[in-house]
This record gives sequence, structure tokens and C-alpha cells, in this order.
Amino acid sequence: MPILARAMLLAAAVACPASAQIVEPVSVDGGDVSGSSSADGQIQIFKGIPFAAPPTGEWRWKPPQPVSRWQGVRKADRFGSDCPQIRAPAAQWGNSRERPPLDEDCLYLNIWTGARSVEERLPVMVWIYGGGYRLGSTAMPDFDGEALARRGVILVSIAYRVGALGFLAHPALSAESPQRVSGNYGLLDQIAALDWVRRNIASFGGDPDRITIFGQSAGSMSTSYLAASPLATGKFHRLIGQTGAGFGLLAPEPITKAEAKGLAFGRSLGAETAQALRALDAGKLVEAAGTQSGTFQPINDGWVVPGQQAAIYKAGRQNDVAMLIGSNADEAGEDPSMTLDRYRSELTAQYGDDAEALLRLHPAENDAEARAAARRLGTIALGDFTMDRWARAQSASGRSPVYSYRFTHHPPIPPAEYPGGPDAAPPLAWHGAEIPYVFNNLDKRDWPWTKADRTLAHHLASYWINFARSGDPNGPDLPRWPTYQEAPGLVMELGTPSGPIARPDIPTMNILERHIGDSKP
Repeated sequence: MPILARAMLLAAAVACPASAQIVEPVSVDGGDVSGSSSADGQIQIFKGIPFAAPPTGEWRWKPPQPVSRWQGVRKADRFGSDCPQIRAPAAQWGNSRERPPLDEDCLYLNIWTGARSVEERLPVMVWIYGGGYRLGSTAMPDFDGEALARRGVILVSIAYRVGALGFLAHPALSAESPQRVSGNYGLLDQIAALDWVRRNIASFGGDPDRITIFGQSAGSMSTSYLAASPLATGKFHRLIGQTGAGFGLLAPEPITKAEAKGLAFGRSLGAETAQALRALDAGKLVEAAGTQSGTFQPINDGWVVPGQQAAIYKAGRQNDVAMLIGSNADEAGEDPSMTLDRYRSELTAQYGDDAEALLRLHPAENDAEARAAARRLGTIALGDFTMDRWARAQSASGRSPVYSYRFTHHPPIPPAEYPGGPDAAPPLAWHGAEIPYVFNNLDKRDWPWTKADRTLAHHLASYWINFARSGDPNGPDLPRWPTYQEAPGLVMELGTPSGPIARPDIPTMNILERHIGDSKP
């Protein structure tokens, strides 16, 4: 080769060191996989990698089993099927047309990596979707991991069984279990996915000893259950919870109560034995379970979830890892049927002698004010109080730091996409409003984003990534975020602007503590 030509080739190689990538195919549990790339080739993307065998047939309502081996190189360039569910509204899918089919064969995960070699050992962030344990998909555009991967982490999103297929407790299923329990299959899926990540992520340039789990709503609740589960010990090293934890009103019910519900559910479908239940069509199970929240969800089974979380933390038996947890300023929806009389009577029935104090804190003189006041109380009970109680529990018995936040920004959602319809009041910092900012995925939606939105997205992604790297969200050019232990009376406001503020609604939360502090009946 002429000297000049060789010099040009060497110069090109030096000028473009980022072109090196993880060599494909990548060997993982089950065989070899090859993926795809981002438009500029900087990020490698692997979609639809199975982390467990299909939970079908005899494996329905069983813990996830090891993945079966495949022949040749598996093309991992599209999302796996979504677990059977009632679909989320189309508006939640933004610009995406990639909506996977529904199938019980749904235990797949996805990986976005910008690592240039297997020796890079980048921090790993494992996303657990929400959806009230009734629905959820890794394919939603808000959850795309490319933007975070460009910032130096490996993003993994995992699927898990939902609804009756993920959380049915039933005496017949408990009888065939070595632990004599049933339910919590969705949590077992999450644990199996973390095991897969621990075994395989180094092949994608990730650090198996620097795994952060994070999720929103039911995904956040899942992180709290994993933090309390001995089955998840050592499988992750940091945790981010975005609105949801098994404390207060969201505490898990006992398995005996869940089994009774499951028995009634099976009888309504003419199935009382495990064999008869497994013979039922998955679609029929989803339809029968409906969209009602709270019927099929994690339970206190004494195994996966070994007790009430308040008691686990009080005894110091949680997985003691650094936590970044919080909620949004407007979590609860408005009940259009709420009236002033009903508002007052429900407060009296639930809070007794404390009802008058709550009425002074959250007054209402007409039906419209009653709807607004009830919504505010709902946000405090399900968001602020639940997450603050979790932070207090970890601070009291754990040694790892806690960072607490409150997201207050109002995204510029167009009226056509308002949750209550185009004529409804504009939604504010609603449940899940922070997700596009956390993933820095504003461009996945055609909304009139402003410079302030983009700055906030950069800040949130930076906080989350810094935390995944070191267990501390703070970094250059970011407002300083104190730990909960440093300043228990403060909470980090994430908005425009961001910074520590006095924790709001303390008198209301003190009343809630007296009534729903440890668990629900």
C-alpha cells in the first residue's frame, strides 16, 4: 500500500475512534444475538431478547423458567410481544406506530448501549414500566433508551406479566407451589430479568456491579417491593422510584385475602382447579379482569414480599441501597361526581375527629371546590405522603442516602390530548408527566416544547444518570440536591426553576400518618 494511502487510513481511524462498537453477534443466555444501530451508528440497540422461557401452558402462573437455547444468530431488532392486557389509550403512544402484538410469550428485554468495548463497564439503568399492574409495554416511545445511552449509561427495559396472568393468587396454585404461595409472578419476572442482566450485561459493555432499577407508578411500586425482597438481594445497587411504594394506602394485602379474591374470580369463569384455570384463554382472562385497579397486584405472600414494608424497614431488613424517590405535584385525577356533601361525609367517615382539621386545611364551599380539594388530598395521600413515608423509613434504619423530589412542571400538552378530553381543565404536573423529561425524549411527542422544557429535561436526565453512576445525583451546573438525611424538612423541587423547598402539606401528612401510616386493613 502506498505510504500516503496508509497515512490517510490511519488518520481516519484516529479521527473516528467512536466508530468502534461491541462486536456482534453477542453471546447471551440461550445463544447469539445481533441488533441494530441508531441513525448515526453511535448506539447499538437490541430489542426482544428473551430472558426467560415463555410462561405458557404448564408454566402459566409459575415462576419464570430458564430461557431455551436457539440455533444460529437471533435477530434482536424488534420489540417482543406485550403481555396480555387491555391496551393503553393511543395518545400514550405519541408518534409511534410500533405497537407489539399481545401474547403470553412476552418475557423479553431491550438494551441500548453506546459502549465501545466490553471492558468499558458503563453503569446500567433497568427500567420497569408502570400501568397499575394491569398494562404496560417496553415499546412506548417515551421509554426509548437512546438519549440516555448517549449520555454514558446502558439502558435496559424489561417486561413482566400483568393483570390476572401476573398476579393471580389462588388456593389451587398455592397448593402446587413448593413455597405454598401464589401471585407475585410479575415480581418474579422482574427478579429473573435482573438475574439475566447480572449474568449478561458485561457482554454489552455494562457493569454488573452498578445496576440501578427505576420505574414509575406500578414500576416504582415494584422497585419498593424489590428493595424489601430477600429474593432481590444483591441484584441491584441503586433505586429510583417515581410515584409509588408499598406504604400507606398502597400497602400489600395478605395472601389469604388475595386467594379469596382469586377463588371468586376463577369461579366466575367456571374454573376452580389449576388445570381448569390454565385451560382458559388468555384474552378471556384479561377481559374478565377488566380495568379495575387493585384487584391483581403484588401481595404479602411471606416469600417474594415477606411482610408489610413498614415492618421490614423498621427491622432494618430491606435491601439497603441509595434511593432517589419522589412524586408529582398533581398526581390524582378529578372525580367529576364529587359533591360538597359527599366530600364532607367521606372525610368524616375515614378520618373521624381529624375530619374537621382536614376541612380547615382543604376547605370547600361548593361542589367545584370540593372536587379540587378531594383531588389535592388524593395527590397528597397517594404521592407526597407515600413517597415521604418510604424516605423516612429508609432514613430511619438504612445507612444509604435518600434523595427526595417533587416534580412541579406543567408540560405543554395540546388540548386534543388532555386526559379528560379537549374541553377539560388543562392537566398540570400529572401522574407520569416527568417521564419524557427523565428519558430526555421530548421529541417523541409533537408538543410545543420550550427552551425551559429542554433545560429541565437535560437537568432531570443528568440527575438520574449521575445517580446511576455514583449514587449521588449532584453534578456540575446543576442545582444542589441535599439528601433527605441532611434536610428532612426539605424536598427537591424539579421544575422551573429547580431547587430545595420546604416540604409542603406537612400538617395533612401528619393526619394521614395517624390513620394510614403502616398499612391498609
